[in-house]
Amino acid sequence: MLMLAAAATPALATESIVCSAEGGAASIDVLMGHTAVIAVARVWLDAGGKTWTTDGQPGSTKIIVGQAFEDSERMLIDLTDDGINSIVAKLRLVKASEQSSFAMGGTLSIAGVGAWAVTCPEP
Repeated sequence: MLMLAAAATPALATESIVCSAEGGAASIDVLMGHTAVIAVARVWLDAGGKTWTTDGQPGSTKIIVGQAFEDSERMLIDLTDDGINSIVAKLRLVKASEQSSFAMGGTLSIAGVGAWAVTCPEP
């Protein structure tokens, strides 16, 4: 029963965080569920002419959310290969806010492909 509740959680209310490198060299779209803890519902990742997705879209390489952490100052997500044998990508974001202004950015690295500074406009 607990497993069913966990599987249904991301479907409640969702928000997409889209981060990209300058010139479109790399991008990541993380669909988050609104819960008390970080709940990554789906990830789409593009770089170097390749695409990775957690939902196994045709033409993409399947990845898994290995681990994720978020607090008021940062968000960290590691994505693994389908067999959970190695880390494929790492997203490291820093968040800042002051009054009604919000900014988020950091780095995206993909094993064997590259590393980029990314910015994430407010969702």
